[in-house]
Amino acid sequence: MTSTIQAPSLSDQRLRFIRAHRQAFGVETSLYPLELFEDFIAQLDDGSVVALEASCKIEADRLFPARFLAFIKPPFKNSLAQTLKFYHQVENRVGVQLNYDLLQQFLGTSFDFSKVYRSTVGVDLRQNLADSSLKMHIRFEDYPEKIVQALALDRSDYSDEIRAIALQTVPQIGFDFYFDGRSEIEMYLELTEDQFQQPHMRALLEQSFPQAVLEPLEASSIFHIGLSKANSDPVLYYQLKDKDDLLNYFTVNDIAHKVHGFYQHQEVNPEMWVGVAQQELLNTRIDQIRLYYHQSFNGHKH
Repeated sequence: MTSTIQAPSLSDQRLRFIRAHRQAFGVETSLYPLELFEDFIAQLDDGSVVALEASCKIEADRLFPARFLAFIKPPFKNSLAQTLKFYHQVENRVGVQLNYDLLQQFLGTSFDFSKVYRSTVGVDLRQNLADSSLKMHIRFEDYPEKIVQALALDRSDYSDEIRAIALQTVPQIGFDFYFDGRSEIEMYLELTEDQFQQPHMRALLEQSFPQAVLEPLEASSIFHIGLSKANSDPVLYYQLKDKDDLLNYFTVNDIAHKVHGFYQHQEVNPEMWVGVAQQELLNTRIDQIRLYYHQSFNGHKH
């Protein structure tokens, strides 16, 4: 008599990824609202979750590891309703107040949901409740009027050049909803490897950034510049084709070494994202950095 071992369900696989990260970095289940987020992730349709992200933000000797994001396929109208239901659950706790004004103004009354080809929902949780936040990203195609609107909502004094580039290169808008009622919007200028290797774009980048910013592009497939009023120094995001290249291009501190060491031995996607401010790249050692690791599901690439 033969018995077959049943493969874990996709829901179980998703939770296993989150819990491995939690266990490695001492994230307590009691950290609010982690259990609500896990329940939300477990209940999403198997086909809708393309990938999960676990990340760590490192600020000198402090580690913030309770950061998770789910990448969700369209239809966005459905996932937005599920996401807001989760957000409202989070708001049930005394002391949590979320401000949706930026999101509501961005969506407006005539938002074209068919333009969205991926969205995310996530958490960035801290011991101090007021510093915790819920996250959302909306990724769209050919929707320039929404980029104009995001620039207006951010209310930053960007140069005409940055605005012109943004209109051509921003496919993604992010929102942070802090538990104390603050909210922020971030636009991601995106250049693919094909784009940043073109001579005219390379020349523009060389005029705009020091060499230390450009070096990691040698190992990157995508380059993001995060624009937000919340960041005085724009955050630069690199998608490294191979996570093994991190230490070849970024001189990180001991905590970042430990985080990366853990993910060297996990079954995650070979690529990873790195987020860092320009000033950090000019230092002899990087003490402020974000490291992002992913696991794809259903054979999808996120």
